[in-house]
Amino acid sequence: MVPIRRRRARLGACLLLALGAAGPARAQSVGFDPADYGRAQLPLRQTTGDAAAYVDQNKGAFEPIAELDPKDGLAALARPIGRVDIVLRNTRSGQQVGASCTGTLLPGDYVLTNHHCLPQSGELTPVKASILMDYLTLDGKGSRRFEIDPKPVEHDARLDYALARVAGNPTAVYGAARLSGEAVPGNRSMLVIHHPLGRPKVMSRFRCFALKDQAEGPDLRHRCDTLGGSSGSLMFDASVAGIALHKEGGLDPKDTTSFNNATRLSAILGRSPVLSRIAAAQGRPVAATDPGARPTTPPATPSTAAQPAPAADGPLDPARMNAILRGR
Repeated sequence: MVPIRRRRARLGACLLLALGAAGPARAQSVGFDPADYGRAQLPLRQTTGDAAAYVDQNKGAFEPIAELDPKDGLAALARPIGRVDIVLRNTRSGQQVGASCTGTLLPGDYVLTNHHCLPQSGELTPVKASILMDYLTLDGKGSRRFEIDPKPVEHDARLDYALARVAGNPTAVYGAARLSGEAVPGNRSMLVIHHPLGRPKVMSRFRCFALKDQAEGPDLRHRCDTLGGSSGSLMFDASVAGIALHKEGGLDPKDTTSFNNATRLSAILGRSPVLSRIAAAQGRPVAATDPGARPTTPPATPSTAAQPAPAADGPLDPARMNAILRGR
């Protein structure tokens, strides 16, 4: 039997390898023992301190999708989002580690997540990957797993996105998310649906908005609560279309100027032929004025016309939620 101290040290090393060298509170995948790959509930094995208890005790920040009526619009929005599990091999040492992120199903049976979750450069190489859908409760009841090709059809390390094929036609069951290349101004209210710490699916909408002060370039600074495992989650606005891809933590509760980081979808669509075609077919052209954007022409056929956005005061409007919570 492996002594407890050695076992914890080994798992700690696995976590460091899975998270990469970006430092604390940056890239937001979460590590797990590769022996647990394929399980719905990933044992944390006492390596995460009190973070798991924080998720359980603070449901105001992380609202469980399981508590929604399945007919609720937010429940429908969350359906194409799942947990991406990856086993990676260190090409130098041969050691295998596990990592968990969040991913989104798109038309054509693609999964969109971060490049650092499915890395194609550096010492870590994906060996196998899958997406766990409908993981809503710890026991995994009702969830279903689909295999992902660990070699993405598209990826970009700078924009931190990876687009991979998924087997089994999951979009026939869970649908697909909509993408938008529209510009994202400061103070835009948002919503993020994710699997923090690899746990059941939740959403963050409490004070979830784009920072007023934004830097030049493809990155989007935001104040939406996330944890390790939230990497690769799509961020939505009131039009219920994805506008950014979350990738890094950085929020500090003691610093009101701190922020998390995402990549603007406009920049990703400007780089990705596949995603730009998907967005165009959904009637969501790229905004040429947004950083890194490349204009696309939306199709004129009625079958691909844009669907009307919900009313501003509708149930999917996180702006109204934020206004209430701010006392306005």
